[in-house]
Formats: sequence, structure tokens, C-alpha cells
Amino acid sequence: FRSEHGQLSEAGVLLTNHVAVVPNSLDAWNLLRQIYFRQSDTKLYLEASIKTCSLHLKAHEVEAAFQDYAEFIDAGGSKMPASTWLDLCKGAEEKLDFERAFGEYQQLAAAYPAERQALTAQLSAARLCLKRLNQPQDALALYQSAAASPIPHLDWEQHIQSGIKEAKTAISAGHAIAASAQ
Repeated sequence: FRSEHGQLSEAGVLLTNHVAVVPNSLDAWNLLRQIYFRQSDTKLYLEASIKTCSLHLKAHEVEAAFQDYAEFIDAGGSKMPASTWLDLCKGAEEKLDFERAFGEYQQLAAAYPAERQALTAQLSAARLCLKRLNQPQDALALYQSAAASPIPHLDWEQHIQSGIKEAKTAISAGHAIAASAQ
């Protein structure tokens, strides 16, 4: 064990030096993650998992990014950095996994209530409810919540108001269809 630990430490130093020079080396970060895991260094393992998740997303490897995310959570990670998490949500949308994207947007918004990314996540969740999940009532609630948000959003106000209007129209249309079916 002693020699293995020494070799792991030595490899860790070499890889740390490598990623200092080549910060986007996915292979090096993956190896570092394995070393940190074997050394039971949870803090560094979680940091490396965030980095590999981000790099997988940049490479449009969404499934690999979700695997990194799952391992991050399993190792005790509570919340990804907001920007990485937002990219992960968008990745789920690109894969047409709308339920998962919706759930992640909701968790992100709850985890970072005072951050602009939370408002972005809330608006994205509202859009999914309206356009993909056929939940105009939920979309309306999310848009109204975004409109009342203390997070500065003047640049999104028109988008929010049109979302509210579109959700109300969809709800009315749904009621009209339900009434005509009776």
C-alpha cells in the first residue's frame, strides 16, 4: 500500500502540473479524479468532478457529463456551480429529456435563489412547461414568480410578460377545449 500511495501522490503531482499548463485536458482531469478517489480526498475529487463535467459539456458529451454529475452527487457534492449546472440543464434539453431538464432547472433555481442563473433556470423551466410539457398552469406560475423576482431582470421583462400572456392563452384554450368536449 505504501508504494501504491507514493505512486499515486507522484502521479497526482505530475497531473496537477499538467493541468496547470493544459487546463482543458479531459484525460488528465479524469485521471486526477481517479487518484483523488483512491486517496479518499473528497474535496479534490468533487472539484475534479466539476471540471470533468464542464469539459464533457464543452465537448457536447452530455451523457458523460451527467455521469460526472451523478458521481459528484454520490460522493457528497450538494450543488454544482450555477453556470455548469445551467449548461447541464441545457444538455438535457438538447437530448430531448425535457422532464430531466425541468427537474434540474427547478433544483438549480432553488439552490441559487439570489443568482441570475436561478432566474434563467426558472424562465427555462417555464418555457419547457409551456412548449414541451403541456403544463401552461405551471408555466404561468413560473413566469409570474420570475416577474416578481428581486433579481434584476429588466432585460427579460418583455420575455416574461409575453410568457405570461402565452401561458394564459394556452390555459384559456385548454378550458375552451374541455368545455366543448362536455
